[in-house]
Amino acid sequence: MSWNYLSAILVQFLFWPPGRGIVNPANETANTVIYMLPAKDLGPEVWQAGVECLDSFAQIFFYRKAAERFTRAYNLMLTHAFNLSSPADQIQEGFSRLINEAATDPGEPQRQELFQIRVVTDHSSNGRSKNFGELLLADNYVIVVDSVERLLSMMSRYVSRMRSWNPGARFLVLFHNPSVRNRPWTVASRIFKEMMESFYVHRVALLYANSSMDYNLLVNDYYSNVDCRILNVQSVGQCHGGQLYPSPHIVHAAMQDYVAGFSPRNCTFYVCASISAPFVEADCVLGLEMRILGFMRNRLNFMVNQTCSTESRGEMDPNGEWNGLLGKLKDNECDFVVGGFYPDNEVADFFWGSDTYLQDAHTWYIKMADRRPAWQAMVGIFERDTWICFVLMLILSWLFWFALVKILPEPDYYQQLSLTAINALAVSISVAVQERPICHTTRLFFMGLTLYGLNLVATYTSKMIATFQDPGYLHQLDELTEVVAAHIPFGGHEESRDWFENDDDMWIFNGYNVSPEFNPRTENLVAVKRGDRCILSNRMYTLQSPLADDIFAFPYNIFTSPLQMIMKAGFPFLYEMNTIIRSMRDVGIFQKIDADFRYNNTYLNRIAKMRPQFADNAIVLTTEHLKGPFGILVVGVFCAALTFIAELMIRNWQCQLVSKPQDENVKHRTRKGRKDRAGRKGKGKGKRKGKGQMQWQRQVQVAPVIRFTPVKRRKVF
Repeated sequence: MSWNYLSAILVQFLFWPPGRGIVNPANETANTVIYMLPAKDLGPEVWQAGVECLDSFAQIFFYRKAAERFTRAYNLMLTHAFNLSSPADQIQEGFSRLINEAATDPGEPQRQELFQIRVVTDHSSNGRSKNFGELLLADNYVIVVDSVERLLSMMSRYVSRMRSWNPGARFLVLFHNPSVRNRPWTVASRIFKEMMESFYVHRVALLYANSSMDYNLLVNDYYSNVDCRILNVQSVGQCHGGQLYPSPHIVHAAMQDYVAGFSPRNCTFYVCASISAPFVEADCVLGLEMRILGFMRNRLNFMVNQTCSTESRGEMDPNGEWNGLLGKLKDNECDFVVGGFYPDNEVADFFWGSDTYLQDAHTWYIKMADRRPAWQAMVGIFERDTWICFVLMLILSWLFWFALVKILPEPDYYQQLSLTAINALAVSISVAVQERPICHTTRLFFMGLTLYGLNLVATYTSKMIATFQDPGYLHQLDELTEVVAAHIPFGGHEESRDWFENDDDMWIFNGYNVSPEFNPRTENLVAVKRGDRCILSNRMYTLQSPLADDIFAFPYNIFTSPLQMIMKAGFPFLYEMNTIIRSMRDVGIFQKIDADFRYNNTYLNRIAKMRPQFADNAIVLTTEHLKGPFGILVVGVFCAALTFIAELMIRNWQCQLVSKPQDENVKHRTRKGRKDRAGRKGKGKGKRKGKGQMQWQRQVQVAPVIRFTPVKRRKVF
């Protein structure tokens, strides 16, 4: 009787409408959905075959060549999906048990390698798992699903949000759904397409269940030597009852052929470049990075379709969206971007970067200081303290000379204070000297002062000629604090602003301008030349710019960083490109490129700029060079005019005292006749005596004319 009851239940299960199943009404505790399946789809041999097929093909699919292998154990990420249908749920549980017990089970089969296992689940209580995980990225993924929708949900909500998410890893998907067994190519094409477009995953293999115990082994042949970048589903074998068919060796060979054909050969990649000389020139063909890209293209036999623009690298906006070239990269408009970009931790969290190459330094560029006027250059020959010493020496010489002529029996008209000052100044600058001092002490002092003046003037003259040829520059701004004090705005690329986001440089971060007017461009450097702004730029760009000699670079570097290409996370040929970059670095190609660039833009360019200017190097003196002498003359005339007015106001009575006897003498001589010459002669002695008295009086009031003889015209007897 029991047998008939059991038969009735089985018959009812066999004729149960497809798509209906028995579930636990309490969905929070339901782990498995039991569908009404035929008897051939139930039993341990069904899910055991799935586990063995998954394990056998995983060892082949996860195998890597010796050159690509790591020295550490590979990280295997297992997914644990709840509410899977049978037998996908039993296959998932059985493979998880097999992998966990492989390390402690010494029996057959012996595995070639072990894994570090991580598990991600879609259970609601583990929603925080996206914040967990190691910084080391996962290498392999195994996902067991029963529908494409569950796979995409698992990938978008859980797997891709793990900290160890690695779109460049190898993904092995087992798809087992009893109601979908006759559409392998359709399901595989959809899975491969969604994995590439939504998650940028290219290395995907699929075990598609054709029956309860048979599987098709399919791979994504998107990157092929023949039809590159065209979606193509390729079969590398089958699995029947847990055994690879035709044989494990043939499946392994087919897999090796697929891996060998998975290369960038004959593929076309889209490159977005930011015009940033000397790395990418405006013609989008020349440039240091374009040369490196061309070398990699020739070695790996791929083609590029490059587009150049003035867009910056890009940053993440408050909404979490990327702008600039990184925004295009995120939207799959480009495969990788170049343009003198350096590694950035914020970018590294979302994108991949190649190995670094070359190196460039960044610093501030400001207006070159104005050329110093020639008259100021004459003053700048000696330092201020030296000029003060000269003035003090002049004053001491003046006072010492005055003391000597006062004490010694020198003529009275040489004992005036102003006359000794003029003599001391004339001798000190070797312009003119007092003639024939009487006393030997005065002569010795005169000789010492003359030798001092000759040496002083000779020293000044030797420097004066070079100063006329190159007057030099005024004070040069070489500190950012001076730039801020001068109210000159400063800024640069938006991505360079992050370097100042620290406690010491927050004032720079807050005042940093990221508008296009502060990007290193020729038109913006012209504004720097005018003094309108201060720009943070890389030295290699300004070194090759025509304005390199017209703007001033701060003597210190703000930061120095190597360069790299940036590509979307999951770019399948990053390893091959890094291999080329490392080889170029090892053999010194990057050093050669850098040395050639610096030589061409320093020595050769300077020589080329100097040659047409040889005829213009003749210095023609103008009023610009004579501003100093003219200024001294104007000051002297002005001081003399003030002194003249003061003497008229203060010493007018002295002039009257001298001129009064002269008027009386003229009147007296007029009244005398020419008839009595003898009497006139007799009286003439008295008159000469009086005239001598008036002449003495005039000598007291008015100094006699003192003749100065230039040094070159003096005769020695």
